[in-house]
Amino acid sequence: MHSLTRTLIGAVVALLICGAEAALFAVDASAAELPQSISVRYADLTLDRQADAATLYRRIAAAAEEICGPRLLTGSHLPLPGYQHCFSDAVAQAVARVDRPALSAYHQQQLGLAPQRAATIAQR
Repeated sequence: MHSLTRTLIGAVVALLICGAEAALFAVDASAAELPQSISVRYADLTLDRQADAATLYRRIAAAAEEICGPRLLTGSHLPLPGYQHCFSDAVAQAVARVDRPALSAYHQQQLGLAPQRAATIAQR
């Protein structure tokens, strides 16, 4: 009986490893099909306005999601390795290329790096 249990556990582990390898292979195959860059148009925006900077930021984030592929492993709630890094880098590079203070400030705020004005006032 002990031998049968050990064999079954070994078979389950082997199936899990095969499933993980298949999932990683599927990720590698789909990554080859993803675009490497996407043009984000913003000629209709006035980037000195915070609302327009936020609109452009949402467009950039949507493009980054498209470039980086799915966030979760298909059929699960497991995040794909490297997705967050890809997304963060793509957004940061796009914001840097636009090089507008309002967009950069909005990006910093989204990252939680911008000081909160209310906190500054409260400390005085």
